[in-house]
Amino acid sequence: MSRLRTRRRVLVVAVAVVLVALCVTATASAAKPAVVALKVTPRTLPASGGLVTITGRVRNAVSCTVYDDVAPITVGCSSGRFRVRRRLPANTGSYPELYLPYAEAHNGRRNARSRDGQVEVLPASTTPPPQPTQPHVVNLDECAPGPECDYGAAYETFENWGNVAPEDFGDCTFAAAANWEQILFHWRAYPTILGYEFAQAGGSAATGLAQSSLWRYWEKNGIASSYLTGLHSYYTTAEDVRNGVRAYAAMIVEFRFGEGWYFGQWRVAAGTHDAVVMGFTPEGPLVVSWGEVLQLTWEQWDSEAIGMWGIGATNPNASAA
Repeated sequence: MSRLRTRRRVLVVAVAVVLVALCVTATASAAKPAVVALKVTPRTLPASGGLVTITGRVRNAVSCTVYDDVAPITVGCSSGRFRVRRRLPANTGSYPELYLPYAEAHNGRRNARSRDGQVEVLPASTTPPPQPTQPHVVNLDECAPGPECDYGAAYETFENWGNVAPEDFGDCTFAAAANWEQILFHWRAYPTILGYEFAQAGGSAATGLAQSSLWRYWEKNGIASSYLTGLHSYYTTAEDVRNGVRAYAAMIVEFRFGEGWYFGQWRVAAGTHDAVVMGFTPEGPLVVSWGEVLQLTWEQWDSEAIGMWGIGATNPNASAA
């Protein structure tokens, strides 16, 4: 009788050990994956396109999918590393083509996304066109550089990010962040990636996104591979605009419109709107919105600007290196 009880106890213990082992195995297989690093080389290709190598380091991943705006490709990465070679097409346009590859690590139903890399395919001719004497700004108050005149980045061209004046798509917060990154870092966000991140932050075309949500998402998740590191609130006086532009080159501004008010040359609907101020003339500030530079009057500015911020953020060019 004693021997039988002993055998039963041994059997129960053995079953318990097996169950514990199965539990540990299941827990390990469900561990959340992570992409530790992503690197893309080379970062620049000639107009003919060519091969790029995308490498990465991961944790707790079984497979990895690389997205590069050409076609996704999935490879095994349980070793903790992956390497993919892709051929990017030729650039037949007049401006650089920007690709922002990224990777997703998979473990069962759990996934993790990397930061974006960057590859630029140069146009056939890299000789920039001659800069005009004056920037192409409607109703520009032409002036000579001085204490009350600084055109800033008004010579540059900007994306409209789906916004066509005077209608607002709702993503003006992220559009302002992308324009700011272009001015500060000469970095052009990829429109589809920016739209994806805007939706991830909780934004919609109809309701837009709260100002606080922009700052929170930018700091935690990054926007187009740049992460918010500092936020400095300014008053919106003319003197603060001039000092802020000289200190930061560009600042993000929140506006509040009444129905039928004018924003530059455009008549707008009631609501709030984000844009970037990056210059000024004696007439008023120069603001980037809807893919163009607008000449505002100081009267418009004083009535409509309700918040202005100097920004600190990581350089996305460094993270893509």
